[in-house]
Amino acid sequence: MRNDVTSMTAVLEGFTSRTPTSDGLAAERRPVPFADSVPVEPQPSAEDLRPVHDLRGTLERRRSSLHYAPLPVRTDVILSLLRDVLRRDRDDWGLDASAGALEGFVFAFRSEGAEPGLYRVTAEETCYLAGLDEIGPAENLGVQREFSTGAGIVALYASLDRADTWAGSHGYRISALRASMATYDLNLRCQALGLVGTLFGGFVPSSVHHLVHSDGATRHSLLATTYARPPES
Repeated sequence: MRNDVTSMTAVLEGFTSRTPTSDGLAAERRPVPFADSVPVEPQPSAEDLRPVHDLRGTLERRRSSLHYAPLPVRTDVILSLLRDVLRRDRDDWGLDASAGALEGFVFAFRSEGAEPGLYRVTAEETCYLAGLDEIGPAENLGVQREFSTGAGIVALYASLDRADTWAGSHGYRISALRASMATYDLNLRCQALGLVGTLFGGFVPSSVHHLVHSDGATRHSLLATTYARPPES
């Protein structure tokens, strides 16, 4: 283990800069729209959304495993939870207008209550984008193969273009923080419902950039999580 933290200190100091590096025109640029998307209004029942564990119980039950149960999960529940998470991010941070809003993409491999496939979720809307055949092999979405065995993957995206224009490198840091908080929020709420999942940074955005219209600037992947039923299900 290295004791010299000089390099890391320089990196962290760099993230404190609030000087934009772009041309300042981010507000005039928009990510490519989804012209063929189909609006979806997830309406899971109150019973489906009722937690079976409180926060303490959720944390006490956490275990490490490489396996998930090969069972479907109600996708409408995941979509509803994610929309609520993104609304909390919008309301708590109040940065959507200046630094850009977070977006979530749900890759539902084994689904109940909704068609399997790719969904886009924002604080304002949810829509269906593509079927499983268009997504391709699930193992292409993550560096670690076991992540593809979950019921699905949720990836959080942000506009680095807007974040940089708002506050330079500090804007990127805040976007990464917001995405991390939102992903953990979703993960813990899934666990409170009796589901399991793993947060990971090894999502492979290039495998689906043609579906989510990710250009690495106006729409960029920051963090992801799996969701599934526990292996003992």
